Amino acid sequence: MANSGSAEQGRSVVVRWRMLAERRLNYLISLYETGRWKVYYAEPEFLKVIQEARAALKTWEQLAPPDPVQDKPVEVTVAQVENGTVLPSPFTQLPSANGVEAKSDLRKA
Repeated sequence: MANSGSAEQGRSVVVRWRMLAERRLNYLISLYETGRWKVYYAEPEFLKVIQEARAALKTWEQLAPPDPVQDKPVEVTVAQVENGTVLPSPFTQLPSANGVEAKSDLRKA
């Protein structure tokens, strides 16, 4: 018997692949809209790539239909805030290198 944890993990993997296929198609669409596709592809080749991306997305959507509740990307910072484990910024109080101090802080632009 499959345990529910492994079923959720399996869905998670399939959902991530579907989301990756969505991102790929969105990227190709942005290439088309900006005209940058001409730099990388000939027109017949680009149309073939678009068709393949749409077919891949359709396949992944059949395996894991979009679910707005379960398909939210993991937000590490939100989870850290909820758990109260907010890490300090790595840019606060940087130690000087060999005693050399900067005259102005360029991070505060």
